[in-house]
Amino acid sequence: MRNWLESGKTVLLNLLILTSFVLTSLLWNNQPEFQYIEPVTYTKAKQVQEKQLEELLRPDSIVFHYGENKHTRALANNDWYRYITKEMAKWYFYDFTPHPLSKTEWEDLTQNRIGLEILYRDSVPISIINKVFTFRGEVYDQLKQMDRLWLYYDKDNDVVFALFMSKRDKQVVRARTVVSVKDLQESYLPVGKRLPEQILKVVADNTMQDKDVPVYDRPNPYWQIYYLPKDPLTMRQYRYNYLPITETELMDAFFLDRALVRQIVERDGTTIYTDGSRAIQMGQSAQSITFTDPAFQQGKSDVTEEEKVRASVSFINQHLGWTDDYLFEKIEDGDGQGDEITFRLFVGAYPLIGMNRDQIDSIRVTLEDGQVVSMKRSLMDLDKYIDYQEWTILSGSELFSYLRTKDIDTRRVNNAYLAYQIKMFQGYVELNPVWVVETVDGRQYVISARSLKAGGKEHGLE
Repeated sequence: MRNWLESGKTVLLNLLILTSFVLTSLLWNNQPEFQYIEPVTYTKAKQVQEKQLEELLRPDSIVFHYGENKHTRALANNDWYRYITKEMAKWYFYDFTPHPLSKTEWEDLTQNRIGLEILYRDSVPISIINKVFTFRGEVYDQLKQMDRLWLYYDKDNDVVFALFMSKRDKQVVRARTVVSVKDLQESYLPVGKRLPEQILKVVADNTMQDKDVPVYDRPNPYWQIYYLPKDPLTMRQYRYNYLPITETELMDAFFLDRALVRQIVERDGTTIYTDGSRAIQMGQSAQSITFTDPAFQQGKSDVTEEEKVRASVSFINQHLGWTDDYLFEKIEDGDGQGDEITFRLFVGAYPLIGMNRDQIDSIRVTLEDGQVVSMKRSLMDLDKYIDYQEWTILSGSELFSYLRTKDIDTRRVNNAYLAYQIKMFQGYVELNPVWVVETVDGRQYVISARSLKAGGKEHGLE
């Protein structure tokens, strides 16, 4: 009996081993087919125009200095502007040193020395400017940002120096440059003589004149400078068709799955699209949106200014793209609320500004730790202009005369520039030339730029 049990166990064990081999063989020779699942991504809207950061950097203007307080200026719609900006690619700078200027040195630089000034609309981080100019040597520890580059001829040393200036930080750094005296005097300055003459304006810095502070303890002054045309200019007033961005394009550009998106209409007419995480808020005019994505992944805390701007450019490329001609304007620290990067809409050489502080004139991206958390942007896509009129524009002296009639202290003006103000109509927009006047207390006045002498209507302040 016991022998029979032992034999049965042996047979059963061999049967189990054989079964195990058979099953192993079946598994080995019949592998399941795994299908790779693509990660969920945004679907780009049709005909998206993408840009790189380098395409969004452009000086606001170029000023030519001839001594004896004579200055001319070229804007982006001018051939001589394009000539100088092409030449900029050849320039490089080295031997950077801090170079604060005294009041006498400021006067000498602005009124007596010949030179060339490259102006930007606002402060641009040096790490981004480095994509335009070539630096040899360390500059980042000395200057974080700049809004103007000033090449000037130093007669004592018979050499051209470069000044990198930051009005935000009130800093000046001097550098040597490959630009020669011959380049400046024979190639660059002669072309500027054909351009409109400018009036140089200096913002009074009262902190440098504080009588309670001894002269030897006062810091070196930093002159904030701007320019006004000496004579009336001409500028076109346009009427443009515009193409609205459709709801389908919005859904495809901002949401991963359209089936999860629901629409909410508020009492004030505001429309909100949300998938429970991301949201688009659209005003009653349907000309601009605010996109928010609060559920962002934790990013790096040591993100550079360049990385932040590139991240915002990449985000816009993936979300509707660049519907018109936008340029990088500025990056601002939001005081604990992230960094806001602004790209301004342009027509030709002039920036656009909306009415009533709407968002149809720019794209503003907010980042936290390098991650995009919100974006405010225009939905207006300018198509073709319907027609235009030539306007004669107020000169600098006419502008200031008008400001005085409105009891605005022109000594407190720290900037004034020409722009187009957008006025919306059914199916088209008007782009009206205006003067934008900014004062030291942060106020901004928008004034019709059309000269009354040329048949313009009575001006009004906004």
